[in-house]
Amino acid sequence: MIRTLVLALVVSISASPSLATFVVSCEAPDGSDAAVAFGFGSTPGLAIFSATIHADGTDWSMTEAEGAMPIVLAQGASEGRYTLLDFADPDHNRVIASVRLISAAEGDGQITVGTLKIPDVGVFPLICEGP
Repeated sequence: MIRTLVLALVVSISASPSLATFVVSCEAPDGSDAAVAFGFGSTPGLAIFSATIHADGTDWSMTEAEGAMPIVLAQGASEGRYTLLDFADPDHNRVIASVRLISAAEGDGQITVGTLKIPDVGVFPLICEGP
């Protein structure tokens, strides 16, 4: 499932305007199959331009994807080691998912972990790859 999410994200990135872009992909290590992937640009501030979420058999996406429910970035912040993202329905009536990540680095090593919380669905641990 995460490969499908990342592939959809890569396709949306290739259709985006040219700028330095990065992808973070996260999976739940608990066997729940929950996953998050998001793309962002290297601009001042946080510039999330695409995201996909999967949990409990449902997919959400900021870009059109077959079978996925639409979402938008409601709010986000990235400060040092912390990244906080809230995704909402397109009308901004309710939060669909909250992603909370923390990163640690030492020497050449880096790890990012966090949580995915989806109201009325559940909360899932995340282990991530990417900058």
